[in-house]
Amino acid sequence: MNKDLELKRTEIYKKYHINGMPNYARPKRKAIFFSPANSLEHELKKAEICYNLQKEGCEFIVEAVDNKTGLRRDVVCLDTGLVYEIETDKKRAERFKGQTNVKVIQLW
Repeated sequence: MNKDLELKRTEIYKKYHINGMPNYARPKRKAIFFSPANSLEHELKKAEICYNLQKEGCEFIVEAVDNKTGLRRDVVCLDTGLVYEIETDKKRAERFKGQTNVKVIQLW
């Protein structure tokens, strides 16, 4: 494995923690967690994104909370730092305007 890539993954990984837990509690890599609070369409899209990332050889975490902002992220690619936010509402998606590291997946 590429040592530089693993260092980058670890650096990005340490920026996130499990929702409701202290900052040192890390989410499991390459594991998908579903929430019944979200729509089935939302959860299926999350699984599809994770499948495609793993197919490309990337590592990811899901439902992770950013240590600095406290925002929960749907999917975070540890190889690139890109955050995938799945939105079913156009108005809610507008909150990510101007954030360069966030890719909004539109389901409307």
